Amino acid sequence: EKERFFIVTFQGMVYTKKKNSICLTFFYITAVERTVLIMKKRKSLLKTSVFVLGTLEIFNKVIDSSSIVNTNTRTGGKYYHWKHGDIFYHVYGEKGNPPLLLIHDLTVGSSSYEWHHLARQLTDTYRIYTIDLVGCGKSDKPGITYTNYFYVQMITDFVTEVIGQRTNVAATGLSNSFVLLANAINHDLFDEIMMVSPTDLTTLKKTPDDRSRFIVRAFELPIIGKALYYAFTSHMNTEYYLTETCFFDSFHMEPSVVKAYYDAAHAGNGNGKYLLASQFGNYLYADVSRALKAADNRIVLVIGTQNKKADTLIREYRAIQPHLVIEPISESKLLPQLENEGEMLELLYTF
Repeated sequence: EKERFFIVTFQGMVYTKKKNSICLTFFYITAVERTVLIMKKRKSLLKTSVFVLGTLEIFNKVIDSSSIVNTNTRTGGKYYHWKHGDIFYHVYGEKGNPPLLLIHDLTVGSSSYEWHHLARQLTDTYRIYTIDLVGCGKSDKPGITYTNYFYVQMITDFVTEVIGQRTNVAATGLSNSFVLLANAINHDLFDEIMMVSPTDLTTLKKTPDDRSRFIVRAFELPIIGKALYYAFTSHMNTEYYLTETCFFDSFHMEPSVVKAYYDAAHAGNGNGKYLLASQFGNYLYADVSRALKAADNRIVLVIGTQNKKADTLIREYRAIQPHLVIEPISESKLLPQLENEGEMLELLYTF
């Protein structure tokens, strides 16, 4: 804009000051040349931007098309038509058995697959319910900002309307915070609570800030946001997350685990980006200290012996709830139900 004003000013001076017309004409030409150069750069930048966005859109379409047929197609199981989206779930076992709700961790790759091995082996003791939280697996993935209380409401409604009675519950990771808060709000939901590798209390106190809000806005961009999401959830990154973060002995991890997490993240044409954005934006956290302290349920804390935060988790949770029962699972990290099924199965039988 300054260059354009410069041209207009000197053009006027050419016509009003004839004595210096040669000199002024020189500056006029120089200004025009600089303006043309700027316009060329802008056109070049525009062409580059269009090319990059076009390439990213092609990349997104290729990923979308390859994700249509995978292990998370909407087949099998049942659907609870919740007011904020359809919730996919499985039911195992006889109706007369006491209910047990199994809830997976809240990551974009998580799903009820996390519990599927154990669920089928517990049918002689329990009536098992495994669910895909909204935003995960085969459940709907609406383009919204997800919050902790969104899932508190979802779990409350599922127990009330689908299970229809008090139930034991086992949850993994961040999902434990939803269970604790739901239990604090409605005392008629749960009997015993099993917390598997819960999120540490310090992390749960995080709140959105300017940096996290910027990340949310980046992921919400139509083309760039989806491309970022697909890059983050690539097969390589999914495998790295599982082997380096979740499993202690990755050499014994079945290839089907990586496939299940990859497929779950890519179901829904990239709409998992909204859940990922909400997680990066710190919208999924909530302080559960009061809910934990007020709980009069029997609460079992299951922790993998190879979990790097094991000591911290035990110290933090026991400081608030002294009656907490600690159950270590050997040779496991964050997902003992997938890494050491034998010990987890024995623990759930006596739950």
